[in-house]
Amino acid sequence: MYTSFTSLSIARFRFTIEPTEEIRLPEFKGSAFRGGFGHAFKRATCITRDRYCEPCILKSSCTYFKVFESKVSRETAERLRLGGDAPHPFIIEPPLTRQGYFQPGDRLSFSLVLIGTAIGQLPFFVYAFMILGESFGIGKGRGRFRLVSVEDENGKQLYDNGNLAGGFVIRSADEIMKTDVSSDDGRMKLRFETPLRMKTAFGRDRKALVTGMHEPADFRVLLKSLYHRAFVLGQLYGEGVDEAEYDSRNLPLVDGTVAVENADIFWYDWERFSQRQERRMKLGGVMGEVTFSGKVAEYLPLFRLGEYLHIGKGTGFGLGKYRIAEESGKTP
Repeated sequence: MYTSFTSLSIARFRFTIEPTEEIRLPEFKGSAFRGGFGHAFKRATCITRDRYCEPCILKSSCTYFKVFESKVSRETAERLRLGGDAPHPFIIEPPLTRQGYFQPGDRLSFSLVLIGTAIGQLPFFVYAFMILGESFGIGKGRGRFRLVSVEDENGKQLYDNGNLAGGFVIRSADEIMKTDVSSDDGRMKLRFETPLRMKTAFGRDRKALVTGMHEPADFRVLLKSLYHRAFVLGQLYGEGVDEAEYDSRNLPLVDGTVAVENADIFWYDWERFSQRQERRMKLGGVMGEVTFSGKVAEYLPLFRLGEYLHIGKGTGFGLGKYRIAEESGKTP
């Protein structure tokens, strides 16, 4: 069922920073870490310092252009069923602490997920976060910080005093998704740790945002959205597969086989200032917990992958992060 993206490579890194002056952050910290990161990344990678990338003769080999200017042709957009720009090959997972003020000497950690071809650009991401802390700062007042450490998923120290080591953990989607499951009934509880902004339909069929998760049909929306995101990322940043491999529409029907056992879902509003659009944008989404029961075991591999890839819109800010808080239906 999932052959379209099983070869996609994924790596997660843990960054730890230390403020060099007071840092003031909002409750949801995704916008603070993502806000100036694009500028820092361009400074770390751009040779010409041109404002616009499209006329640059170096764009085909430019790391910034490949990572941030993720435009695709109309033909590719239609083939991948994209409604707009392609997703970026990275996810910044912000700290989940509600603490808002950080002083020199404090420590603050966040994660970075790199996908496919972006994994080889890790040194540029590390350097960009160094620039972000030393030159731009984050949060209200643009508090500055220094990068203390970078670790891979197994806790291996990769960065120390300006030196970056290799040999970090890289996992394939196939490895992440492998799990022993049975066809028996089971339960799966999802805990949405950052706001989920997800359309009731994706691609060009734009519809309303999902505002609750109380009907069995909501499970189908989650399933198809996860599959579509994994497929698109595999096409753009993995080895790439032919459109014929895209079988989302052939996913097994879940109507009547999966039920919502319990839902404690609420809407969380937050906003950010978009420098590109020069206005403040409301970017709320649903958070909380939902428990599905029934024939959920066969879909567990895809939801495991989603713990890395996130789901919905705004994943670059860390939106759509969830974890599987409880599961059953696995073989002994």
